[in-house]
Amino acid sequence: MEHADLVLRGAPVYTVDPGSPWARAVAVSDGVISAVGSEADIAPLIGPDTRVIDVPADHLVLPGFIDSHSHLTEGPFEARGIDLSECDTYEEIRATIEAADRDGDLIVGGGWRSHIFPLGPNRDLLDEVFGDTPVILREINSHSLWVNGAALAAAGVTRETPDPTPGYSTFGRDDDGELTGWVLEDEAMRMVRDAIAPPSVDVARRALIEAQAGYAAAGLTGHYDPGIFVFDERAGWEMLCELDREGLLNLRVAASKAAIIDPVDAVEVLAAANREHRSPQVRVNTLKVFVDGVTEAHTSAYLEPYSDRPGTNGPLAASEEDIHRWADEADAAGFICHFHALGDQAVRVALDAVEAARAKRASGVTHAICHATLIDSIDLPRFRELDVVYQTSSQWIAMDPFHEVMLSRLGEDRAERQYPLRTAVESGIVVTLGSDYPASSYVSTYRPLVLIESAVTRRLAGVTDGDGLPPADEALSLPDAIRGMTASAAYQVGLGNSTGMLRPGMHADIVVLGRNLFDIPSHEIAATPVVMTMVGGRTTHEAGS
Repeated sequence: MEHADLVLRGAPVYTVDPGSPWARAVAVSDGVISAVGSEADIAPLIGPDTRVIDVPADHLVLPGFIDSHSHLTEGPFEARGIDLSECDTYEEIRATIEAADRDGDLIVGGGWRSHIFPLGPNRDLLDEVFGDTPVILREINSHSLWVNGAALAAAGVTRETPDPTPGYSTFGRDDDGELTGWVLEDEAMRMVRDAIAPPSVDVARRALIEAQAGYAAAGLTGHYDPGIFVFDERAGWEMLCELDREGLLNLRVAASKAAIIDPVDAVEVLAAANREHRSPQVRVNTLKVFVDGVTEAHTSAYLEPYSDRPGTNGPLAASEEDIHRWADEADAAGFICHFHALGDQAVRVALDAVEAARAKRASGVTHAICHATLIDSIDLPRFRELDVVYQTSSQWIAMDPFHEVMLSRLGEDRAERQYPLRTAVESGIVVTLGSDYPASSYVSTYRPLVLIESAVTRRLAGVTDGDGLPPADEALSLPDAIRGMTASAAYQVGLGNSTGMLRPGMHADIVVLGRNLFDIPSHEIAATPVVMTMVGGRTTHEAGS
């Protein structure tokens, strides 16, 4: 019997393997789990050169966390500059902006919360504070920008400039047709951002290298990156591969091609990327398809009209014909489709696209619909029938000031039946949790334990009482929430056979927590320390080191 390179023992091990969910020790050889069992089972694998870690009995060993939807490549880049993500009022935003550094030829930042500007921000404050220096501030959901007049002028955008996609990607205007400084959705955002400050892949590389210490300290071992939008996709994919080859990437990454960037030949570009941009820990294997936008901007597509704008249900981000074509071509080529769909109409369109592809072939590819704020009761069972993953960001599933925006947009009935996660799981649907970092509705975070706590409580992390986001009975159990960031997430991104569980033969992607989540109050989950993180048996984080 060969001795293991590494053994962890002494604490409960929650394997997330349904056949054997609990153990007391794990053995690792050559970066792969060689055995899981009791301490007596593992003892014969301990040799003179085996590194033995005696984990305190009140700790918990888990599979490494996988973020099933996080902007890994551009997230650290986008999080630079003025940080407005903790501002809860206009007065706090104003104070932060007035205190900001005004040096340089361009001011960037973001994180402003949508509920502070229910009808969109106005450029007046930025004009007053920064004058002729262009300013670009990203909304916390990453679906719009707040810019000043100097930024619009530098980008050549005037009141006569047509909206790139009327009703969806637009330049905000007041009743007189003057530009307000609110720039909505990708095409319009790129017209401003790329004209003023084309993002640099070199800066993004440095930002990602620096950010990885924080990711590892949060227990992250894998990511699904849902598209690169602020600089060239190909450069971003190659950057990830280069970091991996240089030993500087501490994560397993499934990356994606955004259909909207090359709408005619998106799948061909994806196929080329899958061949050409790969490394041991990086694969480009997914087509990201936008079906709608975001509810706060009235760009999500619903079956019924908006309560505060009864003349519209919200637009689709692309034609149904294109959405069906992308899904069919990706499915035929063996690639995953990841559909951005918040409104119940958008969810139905995405499911229809998958159903049409399924009618042509049994490809075996599992597709995913992300966010899915509202799902019609008729459509929820279709996720299981069509083998579609329900992916969402659980820090959004909390009672916070953004709920007032949803009440305004959707009315009480719809706003109080968001995110039917427990029903989905009990129906046999695979549910995954991701941060969408740095995008959010209220709390911007990449920390998995924050996401797990909010999924379990439907409250903000650390909140001990009060109502959770209704319906309260849709809260996930702790095992289901953990599975949503481990085994289910691995399944979603096509890595279900190699990671996501602590099972012999799988990668030794492991996290050790300083408390046993099953023994503490649910409102203390997010505050639990991450003691150690490993990727392929290699330590990427160790508390105190």
